[in-house]
Amino acid sequence: MSLLSQRALALACGAVLAAAATAQSPPPPQPTALTGVRIVDDVDAPLVSILLRNGRVESVLDAGAEVPPGYLKIDGGGGLAVPAFVDAYTTAGVTTPSPVIDQDAMSSVVGNVHIGMREANRKGLQPAFDALKGFNLGGEALDGHREQGFAVLHNGPSGELLAGRSIATSASPAALRDRVLGTGLYQCAALRASGGGYPTTLMGYFSHLRQFVLDAQRHALRHTRYAEGRLDRRPPHDSDLDAVAALLAGEEVLLCHADSARDIRRWLRFAEAQGMRLAISGGREAWKVAAELKAADVPVFLVLDWGEEYEDPDGDEESEEEPAEEETQPEETQPEVAEPEVAEPELTEPEDVAAEAAPEAPEAAPVEAEAGLEEAEVDDWIYEEPLELRRERRRLWEEVRDCALRLEEMGVRFAFGTASGTPRDLLKNARALVGAGLDEGVALEALTTRGAALLGLEGRVGRIAPGYDANIAVWSDSPFAKKSKLVRLFVDGAHFEYAADDEPREAPADDVNLNGTWVVSYRDQSGAPATLELDMQEDGTLVGTLTFELPDESEGSSELEGHVSGYRMVLSGDMQMGGFSAKISIEGDVDGDTISGDATWKFSGGEDSNSFTAKRNPDDRRRKSRSTWSIFDQDHEDEHDAEHACCDGDLPR
Repeated sequence: MSLLSQRALALACGAVLAAAATAQSPPPPQPTALTGVRIVDDVDAPLVSILLRNGRVESVLDAGAEVPPGYLKIDGGGGLAVPAFVDAYTTAGVTTPSPVIDQDAMSSVVGNVHIGMREANRKGLQPAFDALKGFNLGGEALDGHREQGFAVLHNGPSGELLAGRSIATSASPAALRDRVLGTGLYQCAALRASGGGYPTTLMGYFSHLRQFVLDAQRHALRHTRYAEGRLDRRPPHDSDLDAVAALLAGEEVLLCHADSARDIRRWLRFAEAQGMRLAISGGREAWKVAAELKAADVPVFLVLDWGEEYEDPDGDEESEEEPAEEETQPEETQPEVAEPEVAEPELTEPEDVAAEAAPEAPEAAPVEAEAGLEEAEVDDWIYEEPLELRRERRRLWEEVRDCALRLEEMGVRFAFGTASGTPRDLLKNARALVGAGLDEGVALEALTTRGAALLGLEGRVGRIAPGYDANIAVWSDSPFAKKSKLVRLFVDGAHFEYAADDEPREAPADDVNLNGTWVVSYRDQSGAPATLELDMQEDGTLVGTLTFELPDESEGSSELEGHVSGYRMVLSGDMQMGGFSAKISIEGDVDGDTISGDATWKFSGGEDSNSFTAKRNPDDRRRKSRSTWSIFDQDHEDEHDAEHACCDGDLPR
């Protein structure tokens, strides 16, 4: 069973969902005055007012200035007002179709052998595709960006050699036509191509791209000669070949996804040979080629995905000394406990008594007990990697994490983007970078002005100034402070208010008890169902494990956490399946021993969703009172059940 079996269905439905969306633009927001906010990160900074009209910043009033009549006043409560964030590159909302590979007439299989290759093998090539076609981003996905303070998104297609052109959109709740900030921004590329046949290797990919560029140049020449009346064949109508002309003329930039230093260098050589302008998305190892990126003036849309963090073996030395002190205590009391056992061998027994005891304690019993002890000791043994190896793993992880610091030192232009990740993770990792030494001002620029400049929107978004779009986030503290919370957000003047996380959450309903094992079945899915093991606390906090069968019939699992409010359950976590990773979120309504809802998987290149139904396992006996279920409780109940079963004769002797 594959949890991602519905991906094709989700992608196919993208265009239908977009066409079905009939949301109309809301009326322009009332002229608004955001009062009592700081625009400087200093608790003693004067409080100013920001006037908003028709979705734009009208003016910033000095401290103490009166708000003109006719404005709706919204108190900022002394919070810090900063420009709302720009997600410099994301695949969210873009359904990238697979290119039509065969776009020419097939050659006759009985004709003569051709000396040239086919003219229109378009595997992985669709540069004329516009991300606006079939674009569908709204609901919870858009809420997720706003909840982290994002107001502008750069949405691009992905997963093909030339996937198409990107767009910039607003995170406002308006109709799509009112949200589009720009189209045809970048030509998105990657070393991937869907479909079978040539090409399938790195050499093949670049050969295919070079041939396509040559075809585009020849196509432009044919148009010129045909217009001059030359007796050449009429050039075909080919929008993909026409689209490459903009790249060759430097009117568009090739945005290539590359994480390794080798792939970045490959794209640098290709762009230089073709005379194209280049940008990099991903950039995991961009720090290794920072000098080359700087020399070529290549910007990086940096995705803060550093992989699993390796624990610093030298980060908590004090805690390693405490167990040593505790281990000495049992040694002091050991002789007192051991004295009766030492005295036992000195007792003598008559030979006839020893003979009678022999059948009850055969010679093999001590051997079996000793073997069992050795086996238990082996089971409890845990391998620990050498200290130097753990230090090296940590060092390599920190090198990847600190990529932004190295790029800043070398003067390489960069901005932060989510790609296929989540805005929550992006902000979390940006805070971690600040903790690792990145200047807060630089981090804020990478989330605002730098992204706006790379999208050609520097005169419209990324600042709080008269004439700019009314995209403002009010935080309780610096956005990079660990406990800072987003209080208010304005997107194109539309106001969103957020409650602090420490406010009480709705308690679970009295008759909701999710402790135990649940059998999960997905819509239109064959194969074995998944199982969900849940542990629910009194306040509704949930932790759990989702166990499922992989396509190779092995077993996979994902650790989840979340909560239940009323009758609503929410869970989320990360899935790892070999080299594949995805983020899973589960939401459902509880009705007795049934949970019904939707599960969503977000992975590189898109996302997938599927409705599900979970039924409580009837054999699960862990339906206790609503409290945390612990291993001690389980062991205690198992002992209790075993004792009674033994007394009732239910267990085999």
